[in-house]
Amino acid sequence: METYNFAQSVSNALGLEFTPISDQDLEIPHRFDPTISREEALKRNSEIVVCDRCGVSGNRPNMIRWHFENCKTSLRTCEQCGETISRQGIKDIQYKVKKYCNRKCYMEYKKGKAPLVMTKEIREKLSVHAKKREQAKRNLRIKCE
Repeated sequence: METYNFAQSVSNALGLEFTPISDQDLEIPHRFDPTISREEALKRNSEIVVCDRCGVSGNRPNMIRWHFENCKTSLRTCEQCGETISRQGIKDIQYKVKKYCNRKCYMEYKKGKAPLVMTKEIREKLSVHAKKREQAKRNLRIKCE
């Protein structure tokens, strides 16, 4: 029993000569080097690199593919000691407002500064803002009902 060959039927209908292609003719070039063993490839790809601009670290192929071209941040320096503030584990929004590299530098900065004193003026401003917020909440409740 013959198998149905679509390519052969189309070439016959068009009056062309059909020549079947073998698997050897379809030699596909490999994108990887088959001579490299799995251990060598893992060893090569496990190299950790650090971004010069933001301090993010990761394995070399992923950093090259995803991070280096897309890094839009510049490093910040600590206002107390002058060292660069690491971005590791810090969200972009938090990093933008961060001024000190660690708690120690922050506490050194706070030394000798007077604590915030609650004066009558500050207390009045806070109470005015609180009253406005309460009024806005009441207005929302009335609109929702």
